[in-house]
Amino acid sequence: MQELTIEKNQLRSECKRRRRAMSAEQKNNADSLIFERTSDILGGLMVSYLYCYVSSPEIEVDTLKLIDMALGRNIPVVVPKCVTHTCRLEHYIISSRKQLETGSFGIMEPDPEQCERKTEPHEGICIVPGLAFDAAGVRMGYGKGYYDRFLENFKGLKIGLCYENCFYKQRIPYDRYDAVMDMIVTERKVRKIYAALTPIFKEEV
Repeated sequence: MQELTIEKNQLRSECKRRRRAMSAEQKNNADSLIFERTSDILGGLMVSYLYCYVSSPEIEVDTLKLIDMALGRNIPVVVPKCVTHTCRLEHYIISSRKQLETGSFGIMEPDPEQCERKTEPHEGICIVPGLAFDAAGVRMGYGKGYYDRFLENFKGLKIGLCYENCFYKQRIPYDRYDAVMDMIVTERKVRKIYAALTPIFKEEV
């Protein structure tokens, strides 16, 4: 387990380095292409709820245009709020970005006093952040486990957003708690992860 943790932390550091090395122009161009591809996906689906993180500007794929697009189409947008003492997410339905405030880790989060909390069942489409993804759909998060815990019980379509320089054809370090995506969108292409339909891990006997 310690060796796996070391491997994951090394990969996280490498992906953060790659993202920070992108120029503002490179990032903006990649964000625009990812938005267009993701918007096209959503346009072809009946979306009951769009679960979407609010991106931090430094290294994450931008989601602000995606949130604005969904609100403009009257798609209910559900935004996470970190509950730091439990490492779990609460989710709230927003009708405007004006209902967001600076929360945990400096990330914009919903103001519970202005928004309706969304409890189970959690279904629809979830836009998932990640530092890295691989061809089997495995996600490398930021190490806190917020999304892995939430996605265990999410019943809808999971779409990971990632820059191409942090997408790996070979398997990245993972354990049984790491979430597996149904689709991964980068600036280069949309990848459907058929392996996500079956468990990566066999049940322990």
